[in-house]
Amino acid sequence: MELLSTRAEKKRDPQLTRDDWIVAALHVLLKEGVEHVQITRLARELNVTRGSFYWHFAGRDDLLKALLAEWRARNTGIMIEVLEHAPNLEAGILDLFSVWVDHSKFDPLLDQAVRDWARRDGEIQKTVTQEDDDRVEAIASFLRGQAYEPVDAFIRARVIYFTQLSYYALSVSEPMETRMEYLAAYFNCFTGRTIDAEAAQVFKSRLAAKEAAQ
Repeated sequence: MELLSTRAEKKRDPQLTRDDWIVAALHVLLKEGVEHVQITRLARELNVTRGSFYWHFAGRDDLLKALLAEWRARNTGIMIEVLEHAPNLEAGILDLFSVWVDHSKFDPLLDQAVRDWARRDGEIQKTVTQEDDDRVEAIASFLRGQAYEPVDAFIRARVIYFTQLSYYALSVSEPMETRMEYLAAYFNCFTGRTIDAEAAQVFKSRLAAKEAAQ
């Protein structure tokens, strides 16, 4: 009887999209953790039947896989994209910085939520470890393309990436103006080279304009 009821609900209540469920689940994941991402809870918040959920997902595990895919697309995909299209060292490093400070591109809260999830789930930890490796490799590959030796590129990529992760993990808070004062020093530390003054000024102006518009 219950199976027939679920099938009927699937037919009459498909109004919500798959993305609607993912957005709702992401909200719960960010605010309360993965253990609170439950079908009944989401259906109640979306004011629909559970049958609407099964129109789009095979079950809760399917939804959780979708959350991981969303995290991967948002936070790893954007990093790889900017590095693959960077024409030179300054453009790649500065575009990477832009991604990390623009939370409409890279979502640090989502990153931390998935890492919290991984601490409770060994399989998710494997996924997170692989994503970290992929992110480091994306930076290292870019640096190898800029004439760095493989080991040098790998270590610099680690330093760049782990430094940014530490900013998020430690909730470092400082005005953007202050961070920009350190831009040349950061660039030199990460790359061993001096940043082009014109490229640095364009980057600072672009960030300042974005800050002013917010």
